[in-house]
Amino acid sequence: MCDAGPFRDLPDLPALLKGCLAQIPRGRVTTCGALADALGNRIAARWVGYFMPHHEHRDDCPCHRVVRAGGVLGPYAAGSPRDKAERLAAEGVTIHGDRVDLDAFGFDGFASDRPLERLRRVQEQLAAKIRLSRRKTIPRLVAGVDVSYREPDVGVAAYALVDVDTGELAWSTTLCRRVGFPYVSTYLAFRELPILVDLLDEVRKAGRLAELLLVDGTGILHPRRAGIASHLGVAASVPTVGVTKKLLCGKVDLEALGPGQSRPVLLGDRVIGVALRATAGSRRPIFISPGHRSDVAFAERVVRDLLRGRRLPEPLYWADLLSRRSARQAS
Repeated sequence: MCDAGPFRDLPDLPALLKGCLAQIPRGRVTTCGALADALGNRIAARWVGYFMPHHEHRDDCPCHRVVRAGGVLGPYAAGSPRDKAERLAAEGVTIHGDRVDLDAFGFDGFASDRPLERLRRVQEQLAAKIRLSRRKTIPRLVAGVDVSYREPDVGVAAYALVDVDTGELAWSTTLCRRVGFPYVSTYLAFRELPILVDLLDEVRKAGRLAELLLVDGTGILHPRRAGIASHLGVAASVPTVGVTKKLLCGKVDLEALGPGQSRPVLLGDRVIGVALRATAGSRRPIFISPGHRSDVAFAERVVRDLLRGRRLPEPLYWADLLSRRSARQAS
């Protein structure tokens, strides 16, 4: 069995956000950034901004008191920006054009236990458990895992086992589960690890757990050196490699990067991953990093060995395809 630990008891971030919204006084406004700060990390501002026009809205909802950075009114779940302006004006907020003066009307005095700070500490503790080790041999069977979404809170995880010699899919399975944690950049593990742990438990019962997993997400190429590939490797006690299309941290020179070429991703003077342009048809690179019980050189080597003319290595190509196909069928 995989050890999911603190991932089984996660904070209800939407409910906590609503609790912060309820604290905004009449006649005052706040910003998505201030709400993200109250939750414990400014990086959540993008999710807060998405939540505002998409949540289940009621007549007494105070979401009209949330404006964009600089005081721009922004969208409103119950109508147009003009409707939002009228509600604010009725509460005594002065609006000039499409803006509110944050110096005069801004509010950031939230009472909150800052849940994202606690989750950041979980990542930091996990980082201390990661073991990076040089591996010499690529196993005959390598698996990939990925998660797609039927709805924002319903995920479909896929496991694809691939024969390294032939590149062919040897075995696969999928699992559909409700997902309780939203997508917040650098906190992906808290959204997807629970369903991936359940998936690997089923795979283990079937006797098809690979000696090496490729994970759609980062390994140590993460601001706290603990991306989802690292979390999954530690939880499942298996070697993992992270592959992602998005660079979360570090510096890399991508100038004139040719097909098949790679460049190191540096954090200070330490190499924590590589950027690889997999094909001539894809100008954007993929970013590869060790997750657990592997190293940077091995991570790049195994991904290269499993490229078959696509941007993604075969295990992740199949995991992505199967998870998206199952999500469509389920909906």
